[in-house]
Amino acid sequence: MTCIKYFLLTGEPGVGKTTLTKKLNQILRSKGIKTAGFFTEEVRQNRVREGFDIVTLEGQRGRLARDVSLLCNTVKFKVGKYGVLVQEFEKIALPALLQQDETEPYFLIIDEIGKMEFFSNPFKARVQDIFSSDSTFMVLATIPLRASDRLIESIRHNTKSKVWTVSCTVK
Repeated sequence: MTCIKYFLLTGEPGVGKTTLTKKLNQILRSKGIKTAGFFTEEVRQNRVREGFDIVTLEGQRGRLARDVSLLCNTVKFKVGKYGVLVQEFEKIALPALLQQDETEPYFLIIDEIGKMEFFSNPFKARVQDIFSSDSTFMVLATIPLRASDRLIESIRHNTKSKVWTVSCTVK
């Protein structure tokens, strides 16, 4: 029997994966389980989505992506109308995923493992390490609903993964 170590949430954009991940993080912490990692949050101005921020569980915030019309300079990577700010993402995300204390187990929270985040090669390498066969990590993460990157698909189909599809809005 295989032990489940990777708890994955998937679903359409806007369905509530991040909200559910935040609630699960609160439950884990209330039970005395240590967590580390980050959330991805929408940034809205007058109800219009301008982009996305990355926020560590300790509250450190940085920009992940912005509407390209709001950026002064050109960006190398885009997803839809959003320019991905890879260096700003890496400055926040990579330290949040480093082993905090090897003597006590904890959950890594990764919201999310997706297209924007994978423009960062160091992040992609870190995710590969976290989900490697000799990894000791327990992970709660969000992944895209549709098949995508080969690494994401290997995580989705890992025998140590359990995937739940969020199909109704979580409040």
